Amino acid sequence: MVLKGCIRIFLFLINTITVIFGFAITAIGIYCVSKSKSEPFNDMETGSLVGFIVFTLCIGIFVLVLGLLGVFGSITQSPRMMNVYVGLIVVVLILEMVVLVGSLVSKHKIVDTAQTGFKDYVERYYESGIDDNVKSAVDAIQFNLECCGYEGQGDFPSESKPPASCCRNDTVADFSQCSKDDQFTEGCKEKLPQFIGQVVNLFAVVIGFAVVLDVISMMGAFYVRQNSPKYDHIA
Repeated sequence: MVLKGCIRIFLFLINTITVIFGFAITAIGIYCVSKSKSEPFNDMETGSLVGFIVFTLCIGIFVLVLGLLGVFGSITQSPRMMNVYVGLIVVVLILEMVVLVGSLVSKHKIVDTAQTGFKDYVERYYESGIDDNVKSAVDAIQFNLECCGYEGQGDFPSESKPPASCCRNDTVADFSQCSKDDQFTEGCKEKLPQFIGQVVNLFAVVIGFAVVLDVISMMGAFYVRQNSPKYDHIA
């Protein structure tokens, strides 16, 4: 049947991508473990850090298993495998809806936390022994958002001057070499919340798209299951 063949191909392709995605999330979790002893991770509460790492690893493994079930289920047409796959899809849908609503509801809290953290990192930028990851985070935000400090250049000690990331010209090694026209004078106080808000909105759109994709995948799995051979070779 042509329709069934097309649905199986769709399930195979979409779940192959899911497997790759699962590997990526798992890798991120492992990376977080390796970096958990350094700043800025070390500044987080221990419970929050451990919880984040465990959550990331669990999600990665879960997505990986889901993808593998979808891939092999589309190939073998195993009713039992399709049943487990559909069950996991339902769990994913529930989690996605919780995450979607949670991210939108907690948007202001996320923004406030990021602002507080950034302000603290700016104040500690020239502290002796500060981790390079903190400086890199501040530099990345300042250069990409074209801002300097939290309120402005005055947030940095006058004797130290702002870092080179407060200059539009990325070839300068020191802020003193930056021309007046290339200097970022506006603080990140306003730009950072706008950026994070855009990221949260984009994240919500992605989750919404994933929900639609999961519903289509679930319907396709139902169709394959209902039209699969009566004898289940995998069972």
